Amino acid sequence: MQEEALEKFEVDGLTVKIFRDNDATSPADWSYDGLFLIGNHRDFYVKPPGVKDRHWDVESVMEQYAKTHRIYPIEAYIHGGVALYLRGKCMIDRQWDVSQVGAVFVSKKEWRYEKKAFKAAEALIKGWNQYLSGDVYNYVIKDEDGDHLDSCSGFYGEEHVREEATAVAKSLAKDIRTKKQARLKAKIKNKVPLSKR
Repeated sequence: MQEEALEKFEVDGLTVKIFRDNDATSPADWSYDGLFLIGNHRDFYVKPPGVKDRHWDVESVMEQYAKTHRIYPIEAYIHGGVALYLRGKCMIDRQWDVSQVGAVFVSKKEWRYEKKAFKAAEALIKGWNQYLSGDVYNYVIKDEDGDHLDSCSGFYGEEHVREEATAVAKSLAKDIRTKKQARLKAKIKNKVPLSKR
């Protein structure tokens, strides 16, 4: 049984369907030494780059990267799921279900200014929260006959997948129109009867 689309809309005669990406890549897989997050909590565990086992602590990793990275401690609200926050940004009652879980590390070499480094940390937290809450999507584009034209997955945020799917559908529709016009011109040039065009 095929999963039901979260959203379906038409773009220039093509059908676009949006689905939740149930096989999304974790942000840990696309993080790198210049921008990454670690977490060491029973409900949220993300190991540091290069660490093979589970025997490490957040403070040691922070000391290791202190000279090369700006470090932003993170907290998690853990209650039926996990929501991450840069320390002090969690507005939920701090007595309950909020834990210090790790930190975001931002390369001083790549982000020389504090303001830009902080924005990079916020963007990484946003990506993690989208991943943790299932806010990751894919799209499928089909023609008027129901034939598959294109699909892509791994879009963080509904707005992003909608914008990309719409842009791709418009481009595909334009290509289809261009090919139809070229075929029609060829038939006209070759004096194909109207009934066979």
